[in-house]
Amino acid sequence: MASVWKSIHVFNIVLVILSLWACQAASRTLNGASMLERYEHWMVQYGRAYNGATEKDRRFEIFKENVERIESLNRAGNRTYILSVNGFADQTNEEFKAV
Repeated sequence: MASVWKSIHVFNIVLVILSLWACQAASRTLNGASMLERYEHWMVQYGRAYNGATEKDRRFEIFKENVERIESLNRAGNRTYILSVNGFADQTNEEFKAV
């Protein structure tokens, strides 16, 4: 009888671990979709249009990196100000400095 309870306990632990893993995987997918939606909304808000899918994809990667950096710095909470996404979010630091 004790071995049956032990088997059930091990099964429950494995089930919990697999559930957590599945939640993390789903969360990453939702965050990716959410970021793409944010990008599309940002493009409309700032009137962005790119010459082809390659340029749009490249700008999306830059946008995503910039948003993640902004959110990371804001989460740190060690500043007297809060950063936000603006019309320069699809530019690299070098491009921004050149402007």
